[in-house]
Amino acid sequence: MPPLWFVFMTPLFFVLFIFSYRINKMSLMPSFMLSLFFLSIVVSIINYLYPYVFDGGNLAPRILLILILIPFALIAQLGVYALIVLLLINARTVLKRERKSLANGLTFILALCLVFYLIMTHLVEVIELPAQISILIRSQISTLIRSVYLLIFSCFIHVTHYIMAMILCQFSRPKLNQQYIIVHGSGLNDGNVTPLLACRVDKAIKFYNKQKAVNKAPKIILSGGQGSDESRTEAEAMMEYACSKGVPRDDIILEAKSETTLQNMIFSKDIMDKHSENNPYNCIFVTSNYHLLRTGMYARSVGLNIDGIGSKTALYYLPNAFIREYIAYVVMYKKRYIILISIAFLLAFTILQGR
Repeated sequence: MPPLWFVFMTPLFFVLFIFSYRINKMSLMPSFMLSLFFLSIVVSIINYLYPYVFDGGNLAPRILLILILIPFALIAQLGVYALIVLLLINARTVLKRERKSLANGLTFILALCLVFYLIMTHLVEVIELPAQISILIRSQISTLIRSVYLLIFSCFIHVTHYIMAMILCQFSRPKLNQQYIIVHGSGLNDGNVTPLLACRVDKAIKFYNKQKAVNKAPKIILSGGQGSDESRTEAEAMMEYACSKGVPRDDIILEAKSETTLQNMIFSKDIMDKHSENNPYNCIFVTSNYHLLRTGMYARSVGLNIDGIGSKTALYYLPNAFIREYIAYVVMYKKRYIILISIAFLLAFTILQGR
């Protein structure tokens, strides 16, 4: 049986998950708490079943334990190979349906990086160091390699939690009492909204109509400036599209200066503060579903503790979009992660060196 204190960890992690999710859906903390909750359940079950493995009188616990461990074993042995195949298939689909660019080739690049990782791992295992190299240097090289492996595993855990956080964001259900809906731009095609941008505006209009049926209609803030290769601002193009869908011009506010997601939030907040004469107000933002998490982080960074709703993205494009989002997230907090990675590597190297 697991220790008594461990029995209380599972409900504690669940409470912490609910608490952190209610406070801030747009962060990694709820995903960490949720993973600890599930991990505590798995560990408790294994801890409970393990003694029965050596009890010849009952076969059922052995079978159940094997069924629990099989997925972990398969992921450990075949996970990287399966991921490479899936990434290559996805890269082929994206490059066939979208224009060929670096941004659309990220799944292919990641697949190549994983292939390189497997090759280097194999070479490290089979190559023998020259006999002239001292035992001390051999030990340090071995420790260095193990430290790198541990760092890669830590990065994998972090990526997993980022994916979980992105998924949790999709369950946001804002109340129908908003004064403003911020819609984020995403580039134009010959001066017109792209299918991706149209989906964002459609999502905002759907929420607008839903609230209008039961409450006062919110103002829709269309946020997006003019790119160097665009004939007009994204805000103007979105306004034309929204009006064609039946949204009154009086319910639309244009924010036509921003060029980045952070500027979308900064300038939109300025508009809402001025329009509301600095009185309290409720608002939400609308963007693509894969973009919700990072946009929410930007919102909190400028003082907007708000929820967002995401428009659908084609399934084949999601892996590419996720990689781009994760890279942008790491760059967003690059100083923090450089420090954390450096400390983690030094700790791993020191601990492994001392063993």
